[in-house]
Amino acid sequence: MMKRCQSLLVGFVVLWFAGCGGGSGDGGHAPDEVADRVAQADMPLLPVTAGDRWVYQVRLEIPEGVTSSTAAAVETKHEKTRIYLGKVKPAEGLPETDCFEVKVPGSPVEREFVEIHDDRILMRGSLIMRPEATQPMWLDPAVLFVAAGMKAGTAMPELRTPDGSLTRRMEVIAREDVAVPCGVFRAVRILMTGTDGELELRRTVWFAPGTGIVREEQVRYRRNRLIFREEQELTEVKRFGM
Repeated sequence: MMKRCQSLLVGFVVLWFAGCGGGSGDGGHAPDEVADRVAQADMPLLPVTAGDRWVYQVRLEIPEGVTSSTAAAVETKHEKTRIYLGKVKPAEGLPETDCFEVKVPGSPVEREFVEIHDDRILMRGSLIMRPEATQPMWLDPAVLFVAAGMKAGTAMPELRTPDGSLTRRMEVIAREDVAVPCGVFRAVRILMTGTDGELELRRTVWFAPGTGIVREEQVRYRRNRLIFREEQELTEVKRFGM
């Protein structure tokens, strides 16, 4: 399944970038000039140093009857920490890439692999650090997550496996201010939707250039019934050495 998904991703990054430029005029300036100004203001998208960390407040909700017919509803709050480790080799035969370590109390540590450039961030994969885990989920080619100068309406072509069981679509909904416990940020709101078999997925990410992900919401449905909701908000950014 992973190999089929990866083959569908070829060319999507190029198509996404093609939709990032342009826009309507602003104050008499040509559309390209406006887009260039926005892109320059966004860069660098995510300046990082090994040891930097982001702390989130997470709220998890699972309605009653989801895990079993008699299961009670679950609503919990916990803390999530994302730490930038620097360049890491995910596994033998794979190139070094930027790596974040994600820690949640009571869960295995997860590593997120990305490529961080001044003007774009690409998703590379992930690995749950269990004793038996040796190979990460790896995307080749890498998939674009966010780019400098993105504007509302920018969309990525839908990813769909040949049998239609897995689909993904990403779209920039807005550039807007978002208030979280850590402060108020000017962010790009990105909506990701799709299906995994009978599961329907909806994930919204608010990415603030220069800071990173400041807010995120994830929901999952099965046959139009909510089975999972998670919300996380940035409470603190700790820059290494500061």
